[in-house]
Order: sequence, then structure tokens, then C-alpha cells
Amino acid sequence: MLEPSGPVSEAKIWDLCVVGTGPVGMAIALELEPELEKRGQNVLFLESGDAGSGPASSAASNAEIVDPRRHAPMEIAVCRALGGTSWTWGGRCVPFDDVDFLERPFVPGARWPLTHSEIRPWYARAAEYLLCGSDTFAHKYERPLTHGLNLDLVERWARTSRVILAHRQRLLASQRIRICLNSTVTTVNLTPDGMRVESLTVATPQGSDTVRARRFVLAMGGVEVTRLLLATQQRWPEHFGGIGGPLGRYYMGHLSGKIADIVFDEPGAVADLDFKLDRTGSWIRRRFALDDATQLRHELLNTVFWPDNAPFYDAAHRSGVLSGVFLALTIPPVGRKLVSEGIRLAHTGPRPYPLAAHVKNAVLGAPASAADIYRILRDRFVRKPKKPGFLVRNRAGRYALNYHAEQIPNPESRITLSEQTDAFGVPRAVLDLRFVPQDIESVLASHRLLDTALRANSIGRLEYRYPEEDLFARADAQASDGYHQVGTTRMGDDSRSSVVDSDLKVHGLENLYVASSSVFPTTGQANSTFLAVALACRLTEKLALPDGPAARPSGGTGC
Repeated sequence: MLEPSGPVSEAKIWDLCVVGTGPVGMAIALELEPELEKRGQNVLFLESGDAGSGPASSAASNAEIVDPRRHAPMEIAVCRALGGTSWTWGGRCVPFDDVDFLERPFVPGARWPLTHSEIRPWYARAAEYLLCGSDTFAHKYERPLTHGLNLDLVERWARTSRVILAHRQRLLASQRIRICLNSTVTTVNLTPDGMRVESLTVATPQGSDTVRARRFVLAMGGVEVTRLLLATQQRWPEHFGGIGGPLGRYYMGHLSGKIADIVFDEPGAVADLDFKLDRTGSWIRRRFALDDATQLRHELLNTVFWPDNAPFYDAAHRSGVLSGVFLALTIPPVGRKLVSEGIRLAHTGPRPYPLAAHVKNAVLGAPASAADIYRILRDRFVRKPKKPGFLVRNRAGRYALNYHAEQIPNPESRITLSEQTDAFGVPRAVLDLRFVPQDIESVLASHRLLDTALRANSIGRLEYRYPEEDLFARADAQASDGYHQVGTTRMGDDSRSSVVDSDLKVHGLENLYVASSSVFPTTGQANSTFLAVALACRLTEKLALPDGPAARPSGGTGC
């Protein structure tokens, strides 16, 4: 059942209240839905946004960013709408690796309170809900490799990134699930003894309301869930590890960028690392990685690599195709139809745009580029599922090398609260995302070892884009995130150093859970969505809702 707006409580107690309808909240709903009718139970979902995405819907998430070079603006990093960030998500599905769950002495604070084997059984459910075809993320490479080089790993892509559109009808048809839009949680109200959540205060277009439930799950983005708990901590300073404790600390994302080109010994070998449709009908792509033993021996943070096009905004590539795409992306209404706003801005680079140089490339390259442009447009707008990206091949076998690297947990990288408030009276977040020298040094060391391994296996070599003495500064300048919001409600066994336990239950509160990438103690090399959804599926088993109804939906327009 979907309610566009209106009162949400009707003086009842729900069996479960979930805040947020993004991929994580959606997975919780899909996992619970088959059992709700059997148990006679009802679940309420609260969504701050409307049925569709738009700039206005995310205005309440705007934050103060300490260093704008390091963090994307929140208006493009998040989306308040039914389906959450699935509206802007690219669809990339990648699991964490075994090495991510090991205690690594060179990564302080990198301790998970559960093992990879405890999470892996839920990957199949995550793959089903995220429409990426399978939970198989390793395809054996055609020949053995040496020097720690791993080419078995693949990333998978959702057949449609807006996964809520594929599941929406099923959720709305359920008589046991009620979704209330335009319902923004402003306050978490605890019982007088501070041991349980008694209710949530919710702002609606009709005014403030109260929601009561047996259990509550915060399934919002990492910044938003942290902001709400920090506001709660202002009233209950001993909770969440105390003021200055783990809540809001260890804010992480990933390092990504391009500081080198890869040159293949055999130009046609790049086909092994291009997008391919697998037998499930989903796109996959191999990536270069260093195996776990090599990472541990050299004390490296987890990093993966793949060949990519030269930066679109750099007209020095002299590619008619890349310049043509660049020019399209510089027109916001056109570019936003091609990619999400965050990706569009990354590809267009800094202003002022060198438009004349790109026009020259596009005109001079037009005859040779026509076939490539036709394929790109076909694969993006006609083919189903649409191809998630494109690689313009060249006879020289030279491509930019994209890296995606883990960031070390740093307690000084954090989220705090501003004195300013949003339209609902909730303090805005202050985002201080920091990178440390170890982050950069690991990126550079990983490149050096990859170069050695490529040469040893007769695959190719790396050629750096900058002088060696400039590489650290160049990689540091590229260090920026804000989309993968990790670490600020980290999981652990000790309430003094973590916010939730291995079952995602908040320490010290009997009925509050957090389902968000913010619970990850480390970032790994993978983007966050797939693991967050797997953990959400696991959570539904741990919730173990008591038998028997706590509330029954009533008719009318309210929730």
C-alpha cells in the first residue's frame, strides 16, 4: 500500500518500522513480504521523498563540506525518493573479498565482528534483488598467472539500475506493507530508561506525527542515518559510545582516478577486460587485482584496476568519439539522460571547458567515429539490458588505467552536526572526509606491483601520465568521494568502539537496528550497494519478528 502523504500513526503499534526505501530498505521489504501474511504482521516504511526523484527532494540532505575537493555535493550524492539512490546508482554490483574481513595489522581498526562466510550465503538474495543475474563473481582466467596477478574477478551490473521500478508493483500490492511518502523522521524518542526506542517523530505535509513500533530499522544513507543518531545523542549523551565516541567517526569512501596508462603487448587482449553479456543476460567485466597474499605481504590496501577511455574532458586524447561524448555531457539536460549527475560532472571536468578543441576533434574524427558513435547510442538507448559503459578501442592497445582503492579507517575523518538546521529542524551534517598518506602510498605501490606482474605475464606494461616525483601529489588530488558513505556507525563487539553489533542492532538499545553502508568497518575495493543489500537480507532473519500482529492497517488516506 502506498500513501503519498498524510498522518502515519493512527495510534497503532506496528510490528516493524523501516526508515528509507532505497536498495537496502527495498531488500528488507522483499525478504519480509512472503512471511508477513502467514504471521499476520504489518510493516511500515517511511520515505522522506516522493514517488520520483528531483533536486528539491534532496534539499534536506544538503550538508556543510569542510573540504569540497574531497566530497561530492550531497544534492548529487543522495536521493530522497521512493527507491532512494537507485535513481542515481550506476548498477555496479561487487562483493567484498576475503582479505577485507581479516585483521590486518597495517590497517588499524580494520576488524569485522563476523566472517565473510557468514555473509556470503546472502549474496544470492542480493543478486536477485539487484537484478545482476548471479552471485558468481569469479570467472577463471584462460591461463595461470604469476606474481600475484588476479584476473578472475568480475563485476556484475544490474539489468536496470533503477531496481525499485522492477519491484515496486509487488511491494505496493502487499496488504501487509505500507509505504508512506513525504514522511521525514526528525526525532528518535527513547523510553525513559533509555533502553528502547518508543517512537519516531515524523514530519508530514499535514504536520508532525508519531510512529510506534516493536522494532525499528534505519535503512537510510550513511550520512543521513549518522546525522539522525548524532541528533539523538545530543539528548542521550551516553549512548552510541558517548560524545566523541565511534558515532560519526571513521568516515570513508574510496580513492579512484587515473595516473597511468596500460599498454597491452597484444592490442586485441583488451577484449578480455571489456564488457560482456553473460548467460544470465547481465553485463560483466573482468578487473585486474593483486591476490590476497600479495596484498598482505606488501601491506597494501585492497585495490582493483581496469582499462578505460582517456578522460573525456582532456582534448589531448584527439578522439572524435570521446570529444563528441564530452560535448553532449556538457549540456546538462542531454548529459543527465546519458549518465547520473555525479558521473556527468566527473567526465566533464573543471571549467572553463576547452570547447573549441573538442569541436575540432569531433569534426576531424567524424568519418572514422561514426560507427563507434552508432554502437554507443545503440547499446545505451536501444539494447536491453543497456550496456553500462563503453571502451573505444585503438590499434596501439593503449588505455587509461582506472583504479578503485580502499581507504584506511581514520577516526579523524568524521561527520558532526552543524548549528544550522534543515527545513524540518534537524541539524545539518558537517562532512570532514579525510585521506591520509597511507591511502596514497598504497595506490602508488599497487601500481608498481601491477606493472611488474603485467610484464612478467606478457600482458603489457604501465606508462605513467606524470613524472615520478609528481605521482603522489596527482593521486592525492584525485582522492575524493561522498557517494560510498562508510564507517560512521561501524559494527563491532564493543560499544565503546562501535555503534552496532554483528546483527546490526545498536548497542544498548533493544529494538533499534541500522541497515546501511555506514556499518562497514572497512571499505574494501568494492562499492557499497551489494554488500549493504546482502547484510539487509541477513538482518531480516536476525530480526525474528514475534508471532502475532501488533497492528492492523485501517482504511482511509492516512498511513
